[in-house]
Amino acid sequence: MKFCQFAFLIALGTWLVSGCAPATQLTNAWVDPSYRGPPFANVLVLGVSRNEGERRTFEDEFSARLRAAGVKAVAGYTLLPENGGVAKEVLEGVLKKIGADGAIVARVLDVDRRTAYSPGYVTVIPSVGYSRGFYGFYGSAMAITTPPTAYQYDVVVVETSLWQTRDATLVWSATTQTTDPGELKKEIAGYADIIIGALRERGLIAAARQKK
Repeated sequence: MKFCQFAFLIALGTWLVSGCAPATQLTNAWVDPSYRGPPFANVLVLGVSRNEGERRTFEDEFSARLRAAGVKAVAGYTLLPENGGVAKEVLEGVLKKIGADGAIVARVLDVDRRTAYSPGYVTVIPSVGYSRGFYGFYGSAMAITTPPTAYQYDVVVVETSLWQTRDATLVWSATTQTTDPGELKKEIAGYADIIIGALRERGLIAAARQKK
């Protein structure tokens, strides 16, 4: 029984380390020191991707998170359905049409495949100790060996930038790392919450409204 409990604790600890740590972390951020506001209230969300489905999923989810945070946001694909380069005049027209004061652009900089190793270990029993004598000891003594394991996982580095539409200048930029990404919408939601929190901390979007 005690061995089963021990094995369960080992498995639980491994799961806590690999599965419960935040998947996405902000690793670097820059803000234009000359920008004095006001906070952005209406933004166009653009995801740079060759995969149209992933782009739409990203822009939809990020826009929804921004709206939930009190910022008006429009998914770029609803107005710019084409992937790839967009003429300056077209982009300016879209921003003017929706009255955007800013644009958030996200692009993947790198996908790094890494390998993690878990060393093997030996569990020695008895759990009954030596107090029951030789016969009790021998009847319950055993050693269980767990071999070392290795698994591969991806680390995705994303650059996110916030642009001011009035003079087309960069106001804020950051990089994030997402370790071993899983289901796309879930990962985007976690990433968006981190970016929104960082923007709010810098006063680049309005603070969350207090519920009455």
